Amino acid sequence: MALFTFQFIVSGDLAAAQEATRGALEAAGFTVEQKGDHWKATHGNLVKTMFLGVRAPNDDLREVLDVTFTDLGGTVEVRLHRPIFQPAGGNDDGMEQLKLHNAYKAAIAEVEAGLQQRGVLVSAKV
Repeated sequence: MALFTFQFIVSGDLAAAQEATRGALEAAGFTVEQKGDHWKATHGNLVKTMFLGVRAPNDDLREVLDVTFTDLGGTVEVRLHRPIFQPAGGNDDGMEQLKLHNAYKAAIAEVEAGLQQRGVLVSAKV
């Protein structure tokens, strides 16, 4: 699994790729918003992640992805990038980072499965 950037190649034009990606992200529980030339996809609760840390329920862990698209002509590269630094509970002893890593791993797997179910996934580098 990539640590911070996850890449998918999806079939179709840019608009179709964006629609499929938005659907896959939303099905995985993310909220997607346009931020200029990219998207920001968020999931979970920042306050619970910061204050409960490793004790935060998995559904409440804050996950943030910057989403960019590159039209390759017939296919589109979709890049999901997670932040290098992310607030977690006060005792950042590695357990919280491991829990966040596993939460991102599960979320990316859900997005990949969503793209596959939509029949647009060509390849994945995760």
